[in-house]
Amino acid sequence: MSSNEENKFIVLDKTATIRVEGDDRIQFLQGQLTQDINLISQDKALYAGFCNPKGRVLAFMLCYVAHESIHIQLDNSIKESILKKLKMYVLRSKVSLNLLEETFTSIGFVGTKALVERNIQTPKNHLDIVQYQDAMIMRIGQDGERYQLMGEASKVNEFIKLNFSAYSTMSLDDWNNLNILDGIPDIYPTTQEAFIPQSLNMDLIEGINFKKGCYTGQEIVARTHYLGKVKRRMYRAFIKSQVDLNPGDQILNKNGEETGQLVRSAKENNDKTNLLIELRVDQAHEALFIKNELIEIFLEDQKRFD
Repeated sequence: MSSNEENKFIVLDKTATIRVEGDDRIQFLQGQLTQDINLISQDKALYAGFCNPKGRVLAFMLCYVAHESIHIQLDNSIKESILKKLKMYVLRSKVSLNLLEETFTSIGFVGTKALVERNIQTPKNHLDIVQYQDAMIMRIGQDGERYQLMGEASKVNEFIKLNFSAYSTMSLDDWNNLNILDGIPDIYPTTQEAFIPQSLNMDLIEGINFKKGCYTGQEIVARTHYLGKVKRRMYRAFIKSQVDLNPGDQILNKNGEETGQLVRSAKENNDKTNLLIELRVDQAHEALFIKNELIEIFLEDQKRFD
């Protein structure tokens, strides 16, 4: 996987955004998400999880402030089910939740050329946000120069026309490979309720706040944190094949025993597929397979949880 892509962009039409408005928006989300919503701001986004009462992840989210609302970004494939589930918890809270669709959009881009040429302030740290006119620019890359622009569709389209003439488009696989390299998970219909947050390494990307109060599934998440070593973790890996894979596909050891599952994948070039896999930690040094293909785990990840 390479993080050296320069001056490319993609319309992130596989993501969806839920807008949470109302006087009780922060209190409401505090009772549902793994993140301390008080810590997000106009200048800082944070990851969060939405769990069922058993602490199993229903959605992986990116949360940020937009004017007088909070935006929740998640995969497009689960937007309706998550919106419905969140609305079940509203009760008497002064909160409204709505999907932002045609009127709101996000793009991802790699390379600072467009920002430098327009003297636009560059977000310095991971998930930092700068406001630019009526849009927001967020640093989405852990290390590389990777960003996301969010705003009204007309404003974002205007930004593309004015600033991206020297940029080429990138594929969804290209973008997702960078997410995999950064160790950013996602949740899809086939993997809802399959993982606890720690087995997706959400505690390592500041997606869980252990100091906040109660939220749905909090007892299980906190117990796992305080009572000992996490037995399942997420690893970056690859196979030397482009066999079709789906989130939730089984990871098998040499004895044919299931030991984990696929979190997400993306094809690279013509001979390789990059993976995030959730796995029993005691199996990370064993021979592992997916769809009969040998999995090669990043060496640094193998050692990380020893």
